[in-house]
Amino acid sequence: MFYLPSGSTTLLLLIQFSVGLNLLPADAEFLSGPLNQRVFLKGEFGIGLDPVAGEFRDCLTEDTESQDSCVEYAYDGSKVHLTIYEALNETADINCTTVIWEAEDCTVDAFQDCFDLTDAYWYGGTLVRKQYWPIEGTSHDLAPYVTGNVAGVPPGYGGVLERYWVNSDGMALHVDWEVPLWVSINSTGDKRLCFKAQYRDSPYFNYDDSQVWLKYTVCQANDVRQVHDYMTANYLAKPVDIPDERLFRYPIWSTWAQYKTNITQSLVLEFAAAVSEHGFSNSQLEIDDRWESVYGDLDFDPVKFPDPRGMVETLDAMGYRTTLWVHPFVGLASSAAMREGMQRRAFVTNPARRLPALTSWWADHTAMIVDFTSINGRDWFSSRLRDLQTRYNISSFKFDAGETNWLPDCYALSVSGVRNPSVYSETYARTALAADSHVRHQEVRVGARTQDLPMFVRMLDKDSRWDYNNGLETVIPHALNVGLIGYPFVLPDMVGGNGYVVLPDRELFVRWAQVNAFLPSVQYSIVPWQFDAEVVEITRNMTDLHESYAQKFIDLARESTVTGAPIVRPLWWIAPTDPVALTIDSEFLVGDDLLVAPVVKEGARSRDVYLPAGRWHDELRGGDVDGAQWLIDYRVELNELPYFTKIA
Repeated sequence: MFYLPSGSTTLLLLIQFSVGLNLLPADAEFLSGPLNQRVFLKGEFGIGLDPVAGEFRDCLTEDTESQDSCVEYAYDGSKVHLTIYEALNETADINCTTVIWEAEDCTVDAFQDCFDLTDAYWYGGTLVRKQYWPIEGTSHDLAPYVTGNVAGVPPGYGGVLERYWVNSDGMALHVDWEVPLWVSINSTGDKRLCFKAQYRDSPYFNYDDSQVWLKYTVCQANDVRQVHDYMTANYLAKPVDIPDERLFRYPIWSTWAQYKTNITQSLVLEFAAAVSEHGFSNSQLEIDDRWESVYGDLDFDPVKFPDPRGMVETLDAMGYRTTLWVHPFVGLASSAAMREGMQRRAFVTNPARRLPALTSWWADHTAMIVDFTSINGRDWFSSRLRDLQTRYNISSFKFDAGETNWLPDCYALSVSGVRNPSVYSETYARTALAADSHVRHQEVRVGARTQDLPMFVRMLDKDSRWDYNNGLETVIPHALNVGLIGYPFVLPDMVGGNGYVVLPDRELFVRWAQVNAFLPSVQYSIVPWQFDAEVVEITRNMTDLHESYAQKFIDLARESTVTGAPIVRPLWWIAPTDPVALTIDSEFLVGDDLLVAPVVKEGARSRDVYLPAGRWHDELRGGDVDGAQWLIDYRVELNELPYFTKIA
């Protein structure tokens, strides 16, 4: 139901899908009749527009056979058209309505609709630095909804991003990919999710000088799980395969947090030897930042790595595959790569498309950046990676960056006919897959319409702290949100965080290892033996526990290729109408029958554990317990991880 009262500065839209499309007269008493039984979504619509006397028209024609009903409303001297149609849907108990705002001339250059967050719990969208679950606890000012830097000033949205949100009342929102979308979430505490379409002062490409438009679809079902399953089937892609099984079984060991840029050939070999000597398994060893002489050379620094092929052969003999950290930048000091890339026309250019445009990134103030929307750029970059693999027997790569915020201030991409700059992240991710399409043990940190890619997507860099400010408490919310928007192969960041300001203390490191034990893959860098023997033992036990459930992760990964379901699931996945399950952010499910409740609070030696309805076996303490209840002050010593198996 759409209620458009006159005489207001905004259009108030109250949507009820259970009765189809109905337009009430301005003097109707809302919720007064039998048709008005439930309001699923409230909000302000057409914000900033001046509604004047208009005319409703039936827009259902022979060309709109897929629509059950359609109305059009022209107002403001016919400068704006609002079209609302309900699509025919063969799925029982699912109703979807599409809303389209269109400007007829340039006097209207923006549309904004806002949805009330107060009547339901909301999930999805993207990652932010202070990640909460549900997401209405987050506060983010209006910003272009493109892949970006969550630590920027002002902060952008995350590198893994989709235009999809869902709430606990069974409502879902999906915005068209080409809309020049801006989004705010609970900005200044307003308790609203706002969509704004605007080209002005935005990163979107209005390549044909078209008028602004906003298009989104609202779907409603009986509960959050039902509507999410429908949206997954109809709006989100599914992985075409799964990543390398070894990544699900054994931990990745990275040099980054332990050594930062101070890595050398001897340190890499010492690192690998220490991992083995302490009895830990591995899926691969990743050599991170500063193995190159100059950023963009894509060749080993001959001083720090005098015999890289010999090093890789030694690592191979020790049971390690070797992967390298790579990025899309070429520094100006890398003269040979710069000249070759320019000759190949491989870089993002200035708007005139004559010269490479310059950008800056966290490690270099002036650099060129490869254009992955260009065949030339993709082919050149990929050929250089193949050369590394051939010369040094490198197995795969960790692909860093790729978000749109690293693009130059003024630039042009090779691709034409595209409005959304997140296409850069999409093509970067697809290039990353092509570099290791057979084994698939690479990682990437961006995702935009790339749910189909069978590779791990890494969370944003974590800080070594406890709280919701990108600390340990955000690991589970990040994993849940990434899975919900269609990326089941989530790679949590390094156990203990990155140690940018300070290294984690022993308690934080141990609790972090326990959280990661039941996530799809584990990545270590800060080494447990720098603490003490107890930490080594606990970490080894958590690693062994993860390995013992590896086949479950692999089976669930294969399930995701069929259903699109995440591996790591919120508690409401099996209890979609349970008001407690809808809000739990420190527990998660692995599949439908394994519940994990780690400790994420500093100093805690107990926690309250919520079990959804059913019969559960306590794997830590033993015994069976009924669900639909809290286990209050459940004791959890430093070396313990509570987890439960659903048995009925």
